[in-house]
Amino acid sequence: MPTAESVILPASRWAALWPGRCAHCDSWSGQPLCADCVQRDLPLRPRCPHCGVAVAAAGDICGHCRLHPPRWSGALTLGDYRFPNDRLILRIKFGAEPALARWFGDLLGARWLHTSLPRPDCVLPVPLSRQRLIERGFNPAWEMARRLARALQRPADPYSLQRVRHGMAQSLLPLDARQRNVRGAYACKSRWDGKTLLLVDDVMTSGATLDEACRVLLRQGAAAVWVATALRTPHDPAH
Repeated sequence: MPTAESVILPASRWAALWPGRCAHCDSWSGQPLCADCVQRDLPLRPRCPHCGVAVAAAGDICGHCRLHPPRWSGALTLGDYRFPNDRLILRIKFGAEPALARWFGDLLGARWLHTSLPRPDCVLPVPLSRQRLIERGFNPAWEMARRLARALQRPADPYSLQRVRHGMAQSLLPLDARQRNVRGAYACKSRWDGKTLLLVDDVMTSGATLDEACRVLLRQGAAAVWVATALRTPHDPAH
């Protein structure tokens, strides 16, 4: 398994994009997180190969995925969606900082290359609705996807999968309402017969968004869909 330092990109690559301070500890850093904070907050730890939630040992499948296997073939995630990592996502979505999303994409690409996961035929972002895209000015998932695709030396396609119905933000809904909120929200104009696809998003919580997008891609002939997310919401121990 690679060390945390082995997946931190050279500072020179980020010197023109980052002001020089770590977003978590405020120490000098040539990119969003210094090596120490990556090791502490985005550690290389065992995660469920199906959904990316933290597990006790490598190869363990979480209880939820044992009972309800996802549509996708497997998942890679960088860390948990909780303090202080959650602040990075808030900065991306509401602070107009696409550079943070690009860094997550670079880091996902570096970690993907250190695994036995398959190289996809194409990388796709989970799309935003037109209204949400206008509000934010960019799609964080696309900023991640295009950098991940470059690392894997695979094409990226931001157009084939489209959000055709605007809805309430998933983060505002209880978990049991999220599947209904995204049902029928996506459409795909391309055929993917026999292709292996990689679907990228910033955060996985219930998995409802990725499930619906994956359903559409499989219906369009994809042989397999894998998912990559920057962060994964930990399971609620009460459920």
